[in-house]
Amino acid sequence: MDYEYLLNWVLDTLGVIGSVVFVVFFFGMCIFVHELGHFLVARWRGLHVDAFSIGFKKIWAKKINGVEYRIGCLPLGGYVELPQVDVATEQPKAADGTELPPAKPLDRLLTAAAGPICNIIFGLLLGCVVWIVGIPQDTPKMRSVEVATIEEDSPEYRAGLRVGDRITRINGKSFHLAWKDFVVEILTNIGEVELEIERKGEVRKIKYLPAVNPKMMAVEKTAYPFFTPRIPIEFHPERNSVAEKAGIKPGDQLLAINDMACEHFIMVQNYINYYGDKPLTLRMRRAENNEEYTVTVQAVDLPDELDFLTQYYTGVSLTPQLEIVGIFKDFPAQYSGLLPHDKIIKFDGKPVKVFQEFADSVQAKKGEKFTVTVLRNGQELTFETHAKAVRPRSIGVKFMLRDYPNPFQQFTSLIELTAKSLRSMAVRLGNTLGMTEKQSNISARNMSGPIGMAAVLYRSVQLSPAMGLYFVVIISFALAIFNLLPLPVLDGGHVFMSLIEMIFRRPIPVIAVKILSYIFVASLILLMLYVTYMDVLRLLPESVHKKIQDPAPSSEKANP
Repeated sequence: MDYEYLLNWVLDTLGVIGSVVFVVFFFGMCIFVHELGHFLVARWRGLHVDAFSIGFKKIWAKKINGVEYRIGCLPLGGYVELPQVDVATEQPKAADGTELPPAKPLDRLLTAAAGPICNIIFGLLLGCVVWIVGIPQDTPKMRSVEVATIEEDSPEYRAGLRVGDRITRINGKSFHLAWKDFVVEILTNIGEVELEIERKGEVRKIKYLPAVNPKMMAVEKTAYPFFTPRIPIEFHPERNSVAEKAGIKPGDQLLAINDMACEHFIMVQNYINYYGDKPLTLRMRRAENNEEYTVTVQAVDLPDELDFLTQYYTGVSLTPQLEIVGIFKDFPAQYSGLLPHDKIIKFDGKPVKVFQEFADSVQAKKGEKFTVTVLRNGQELTFETHAKAVRPRSIGVKFMLRDYPNPFQQFTSLIELTAKSLRSMAVRLGNTLGMTEKQSNISARNMSGPIGMAAVLYRSVQLSPAMGLYFVVIISFALAIFNLLPLPVLDGGHVFMSLIEMIFRRPIPVIAVKILSYIFVASLILLMLYVTYMDVLRLLPESVHKKIQDPAPSSEKANP
């Protein structure tokens, strides 16, 4: 029995189960806290409460002081029945048919507002945890963005943006943003984007109108940039580590390892693992003055007593069909006679047909010698080689790919994003109706409903528990903001109508409330159906979207 495979399967299964439990619990908590706010304030203000339920589909109930407390078998939040808050009926009635007096507008206002307020409080409390542990970032926060790649058939390129340009301002403003937040600035922009760039000591300005990028976010059809950033790799040495002893200071940037450029953090760790058995030469840039310097460090092997994390590589980069597309520097394959375009057909004289079969064979041999037979120009050639042990290693640095926003920053950033998104959608709608010539990149197809939010929450918690918790904070805040919109069927509508009644000292006619409620209920149902449809499209495998956009097969590579 392959115990390592079984252990991996068990761990993966537990991870999936844990992620699902996390999603169900916290998604339900956001709804439960909302309904609990309504319930507590309704009781405080003396309103009649028919029932308060934890979960849906009642399986247990008990009446206490006139309120039926329920437990449902579907743990997706809860609900509270408050007949006196509904102003769409002339005479509110309890569940048993008893007529109830209309609630005072102040009582309705406080009860309706309590749900969103409790969501905000819940989000702020969870936000404190996020503030302490931090959340993963795709890049460090950057005050400038260097262009690493750009597609020639793109509005940015036609406007004059080139590889090596350093973007220092966007729409006339300086920035200090991670890449994902920089992209949001472009996506929520109205009209043309103005970039101020530095090129060979000169400052230039370019303007372009963002266009839909079919290769990114295929379902959303958004104007994702056609260029990518060169991500600065900052080192933050740990105390008494080999990196600190070598003279590396916090914030210094890595330029190359053993004269090999590193494009991202995963590549840095891979190179340390690959080549850390010998001293590593690091070319760095000092954060203080941008001066380059070189240091030599010896990586430290991390504990791996069971040889569980150690991998064995020959140093060939293969396609799934076992064609060699590249050979790693200073690995056994480089000195064996193997060449790019060779196709591996045998391992130790036995036929191999797929990548995983070859990789498993290499791993089983560990460091022992073996033969590889390849097909080269129609001839079979056999070479002797071996695999190099790639162990987990460290030079004692942190990459600082975490952000630590305080709870109020988390809340205000979501409000700003919501305001920008609503403004962009309004402009998009106005442009579609011919009411304005301005253009924007956000529309209703970019919205997400419960299915989409649950899917993102699931992926977030799998990436990191802290990231999952951060998204719970976002959901709780978003639930509050959405419910505070002044629409008749939402809490904000009840607050608005209560204010109107308090100002004019008379209730809004029931018929008017009913008509408005029917209109907005129908509109919200249609919107939810559309948003759910888009959520389902997003859940389809990425390969499906790629086939829709580009039916030509893409080449895949792997490194055994």
